[in-house]
Amino acid sequence: MSMREVAKLSAFILLIIGTLGLLINEFIFDWGRTATLTFASLNVVGLAILAYTHWGMKREA
Repeated sequence: MSMREVAKLSAFILLIIGTLGLLINEFIFDWGRTATLTFASLNVVGLAILAYTHWGMKREA
C-alpha cells in the first residue's frame, strides 16, 4: 500500500469519525462545546489531508 493510499484512507476515516461525532453530539447526546470543536477539527484535518493527497502529493510512477 502506497503512502498516498494510506493518507487517503486516514483522511476518510477522520471525516467519518468527525461527521458521526458531530451528528451524535447534536441529536443523541449533548457533550458540549469541547466535543463539537474536537469533531469539527477532525473534519478539518481530514479535509486538509484529502486536499493534500489530491492536489499536493506528487503522483507516483
